[in-house]
Amino acid sequence: MNIVFTARKSSAVFHAIKGNFTGPDDLNLILGKGTRVEVYLVSSDGLKMVKEFGIYGEIACLEPFRPPGHNMDMLLLTTTHYQMLTLSLRLSSSPSGAGAMATIAPQLSILSDTYTDLQDRHARPSEAGQIVIMDPTSSLICCHLYQGLLKCIPVNPNSPIVPSGRTGTSGGQSTGRPTNPSRPSTRSIDSTFLDPFDLPIDEVTIMSMVFLHGCQRPTLALLYQDKKEVRHVKTYEFDLKNKDKSETGWAQSGLSGARTCIAVPAPIGGFLVVGEYSISYFNPAQTTAISITMNATIMQCYNHIDQGTRYLLGDHKGMLYILVLEINNNAGSSSNRFIPVSGLKLESLGTISIPEALVYLDNDHAFVGSHLGDSQLVQLHENPDEQGEYVEIMETFTNIAPVLDFEVVDLEGQGQGQIVACSGAFKDGSLRIVRNGVGINDRAVLELPGIKGLWSLKENLDATTEDTLVMSFLNSTRVVRVTPDSEMVQEELEGFLSDTATLLCGNAQAGLLIQVTEDSVRLIAPPQHIQAGLISEWKPPAGELISIASMNGTQCLVAVGGKTLVYLDIGSEVVKKVGQTTFENEIACIDVNAIDGGDRHASQVCAVGLWTDIKVLLVRLPTMEILASHDLPGDILPRSLLLSRFEGVPYLLVGLGDGNLLTFVLDATLSSLPSPKKISLGTQPVMLRQISAAQAEDGLAPATVSTAGKSDHVFACSDRPTVIYSSNRKILYSNVNLKQVATVASFNCTAFPNALALVGSDEESVLRIGSIDEFQELHVRTVPVHESARRIAYMSSRKCFGVLTTQIVCEEPETFGTTRIVACDEEEIGFVRLFDDQTFDVLDSYELQRDEAPQCITAVTFAGDPTSYIAVGTADTISEGVPTKGRILILEVSETSKLKLVTELEVQGGVMAVKEFQGKLLCGVNHRICLYAWKTSEEGTSDNNLKLECTHRGFILVLSLAVHGEFIVAGDMLMSMTLLRYTDKKITEIARDSSMDMLTALEAIDDETFIASDNASSLFTLVKNTETTSEDEAKRLQWSGGWHLGDQINRFKHGSLVMANQEGDAPAIPKLLFATVSGAIGVIATLTADKYELLHRLETNLSKVIRGVGGLDHSKWRQFRSDQRTLPSTNFVDGDLIELFLDLTEDEVNKVMMGAEGGEAIDVPVVEVTKLIEELSRLH
Repeated sequence: MNIVFTARKSSAVFHAIKGNFTGPDDLNLILGKGTRVEVYLVSSDGLKMVKEFGIYGEIACLEPFRPPGHNMDMLLLTTTHYQMLTLSLRLSSSPSGAGAMATIAPQLSILSDTYTDLQDRHARPSEAGQIVIMDPTSSLICCHLYQGLLKCIPVNPNSPIVPSGRTGTSGGQSTGRPTNPSRPSTRSIDSTFLDPFDLPIDEVTIMSMVFLHGCQRPTLALLYQDKKEVRHVKTYEFDLKNKDKSETGWAQSGLSGARTCIAVPAPIGGFLVVGEYSISYFNPAQTTAISITMNATIMQCYNHIDQGTRYLLGDHKGMLYILVLEINNNAGSSSNRFIPVSGLKLESLGTISIPEALVYLDNDHAFVGSHLGDSQLVQLHENPDEQGEYVEIMETFTNIAPVLDFEVVDLEGQGQGQIVACSGAFKDGSLRIVRNGVGINDRAVLELPGIKGLWSLKENLDATTEDTLVMSFLNSTRVVRVTPDSEMVQEELEGFLSDTATLLCGNAQAGLLIQVTEDSVRLIAPPQHIQAGLISEWKPPAGELISIASMNGTQCLVAVGGKTLVYLDIGSEVVKKVGQTTFENEIACIDVNAIDGGDRHASQVCAVGLWTDIKVLLVRLPTMEILASHDLPGDILPRSLLLSRFEGVPYLLVGLGDGNLLTFVLDATLSSLPSPKKISLGTQPVMLRQISAAQAEDGLAPATVSTAGKSDHVFACSDRPTVIYSSNRKILYSNVNLKQVATVASFNCTAFPNALALVGSDEESVLRIGSIDEFQELHVRTVPVHESARRIAYMSSRKCFGVLTTQIVCEEPETFGTTRIVACDEEEIGFVRLFDDQTFDVLDSYELQRDEAPQCITAVTFAGDPTSYIAVGTADTISEGVPTKGRILILEVSETSKLKLVTELEVQGGVMAVKEFQGKLLCGVNHRICLYAWKTSEEGTSDNNLKLECTHRGFILVLSLAVHGEFIVAGDMLMSMTLLRYTDKKITEIARDSSMDMLTALEAIDDETFIASDNASSLFTLVKNTETTSEDEAKRLQWSGGWHLGDQINRFKHGSLVMANQEGDAPAIPKLLFATVSGAIGVIATLTADKYELLHRLETNLSKVIRGVGGLDHSKWRQFRSDQRTLPSTNFVDGDLIELFLDLTEDEVNKVMMGAEGGEAIDVPVVEVTKLIEELSRLH
């Protein structure tokens, strides 16, 4: 029983359109990303996202649609399951609710106008995919969904007009939520459309189709391919009254390489046919076509710039072109309703990401949507730059799709996994390092060795900015002020001791400063003060030194002589001793941060940590009475303390010397210490420093910033630095992307707004000033490869990655006549590349043979040989269909990071999968599984080689392998999954799945349970049938559960992206990560039976209260689907839907818990359900 979460949403852009969706005068960009829609407002400042929502379907087509008489556009979309929706988007005038969008933009409501099911179970789907187009007069929508059939949907000319502009209602929703909390208004299909009808056509393989402009009746231009693979174009005219069509008599044949039709708007009219070698303009009103030739390429997308004379075209190589139609305004008679085209001109503008969609926005700006690379906002220039490019990239939108393979590793030794993924393709191929936590973006880095302490100073206690840093060294202290121009100026403050180390420095009342050294506590007036210099000082008794200090705005506590705690009042212009107490053992750490809800610059308690007997105390001020005491477990000393308040709840945090952190939840009286919770943050002492909310919340998503009360944010300095914060009253921990931090201070100055000042380890000797990225987000680092990265394996012994890549090389183009036209012979060359695991520099490369393609790679250590190797499997590229030969290569990585071929073995068939297995090499070779042992060289020779130990046949084509203990799981191209066991040097079949699912990935969860994904974007689990007494049933893997994801998974891996052991009572165990074609990263966790039953009921109830956009049904969306069967979702829970429970209003929560709308009542307290979901959300 499993729960599935999305850790990172899909990032590939498959569809992009523009229109006036949120208001008559708003220019919007709409992106379709698989199962999600993003809505942007185009402004002078760039693109601003105003809405993001998911649908219970995978988007097949996305088009703007404006019914007659309307002044705003609607969204028309179809799904891969042949559902059609039209949606209206409306901005409300006053945001309300607790959704994330309410904090940054007016609420956007989604109105479901129509929904209809276009599925025809008896028809054959179109090979070219769905095509949905609209007549220019908005009178007809034509869909080509199935072979030999056109679905025609007439638009109702009297359809009701939706009120335009911004509404006064607040039907908004949180980002990513499937639908509004308020009920969407759903209209009958008859209100916008008339009854649809089908029209049969003789043309089976439709390549492209468009409606022509300026025609009296809806006229369709159809590009199709016949049985001899010859391409033609013809036109049909529609008779909507009689629900019929007829050929116009105009046609063109023999259009070699033609791929796309582009309608040209009136008054020019006609259409363009874009091919691989030429572009032609046709107009049935003109007798001749206008054509130009070009170097061979595949134009993948287009968009018009103006009224139809200029078009942007993007090709499969990532080149952007502009096509210009040259027109003759003086040609033709006055009776001709079209302006003749006299010529075509094609020019290259420059390099972009390989485009999937192009949208010209406005003012020479265009959006490039990409599946294989990052999407881009570009500006077009009239004059070229130094590289001859007319394109300037203004903004990049990170996309990790498609993820072909990945590894989960702990590269920085921070106790949590990171994904290193093979992403993109061709020139946009890359490695992407994906990690969870907090990113620190360096704003300034200074070489300053020997910093022992660091504090920031403000003009006064109530100021919100700091402009001064105090740095303590072994025997001195420096004061540095940062000017608005980012210049650092050393200051000499009168009364401030600079020739000794400082233990503590901070702001006090009345604009004064406190400096604590081992000899005194000094109250200092800064230069701008009337009485500048030292105005008061307190010294410990003769012969005793101050060892530790803590302060707030009016109080200072110091440890004197090791065991005595002295309480000093610094709230007036004199340092006055108020009280003291002496403990039996030495004081290890103290803290007097004010958290008791009264004066934020004064506290009624302080916290004390002691050596020897190893305990923490709460001490009342000013009486010095011990309120509570707690003995710490083990013999590890407390090294730092911090009293903090998270979302109104008081905590005591204790950093230990071994890298662990203890958290005590305090009561309102701050007079008791209950049992703490423990988490491991690192391996070295943890030093706790509070950072201001300005710095922390700058990195928090709006939904995680507390609205219930001020919430602290804590930086835990150690060898694995961590930021501690709270969300939904749950303490969360985010790793920082730095290897070690010794101390930190908030530093929000004019030159570096909302920044932190950080000191690294003694070895690093640098002071860095940086800003905080989002908390607990997946941060992506890009390593461009500029070729397709296909497979990856990590070799920990050499701290490097082996990556299989392919590069497209083009031979010398052929020449046709006097015009140089491509006839470029493209060849794919494979490589084994070696990347450093820290810098990701290419260390070495090994080129494969020209007639083979790399298929698989793994790191392997053979039994009896301590050397680690890289094993690579290849397949020949000459054979048609199933490869007839391949090679197994064993490569050694030397100490100098060079690749050396140790041995190679040619086999009969393609080596499609390799795995290390019990000190041997397991290979999937065409229809068989082979296990190879390592034969080490005899003394005096260097001939190590592979020896075939055993073989198992019975497959069509083995594409994937997984191992667990003595078990082997094999995924076949057509025959689903087979479970095998290796014993006594033999591989024997235990059981197999009887279905014929085409698998894309598989993994073993444990010895009994196995998971797989198929080409229909579904997941399913199979288990060994250990309870049956029937021999036949025991040989069949038993169906355990199935679920539709809506995205194709390419790889499963064991691992987690969150810090291990955040809290030991997790309600689910994270088992697997997966990555998809659209760039999504998901988490699968195993649930206990009782947790599954509760969450399954909650999921059902939520789906009835939170309705899907457009009325799409959640339960139908999550049904397991394959080419052979459709089954209800079983033993899987939709974690993304479950998490929406945390965003519901009180009324909606009550409906869910009561089982409204036909659900089942849940008799578990709401607080327990909320706590469970919060804990689950921390799994990703």
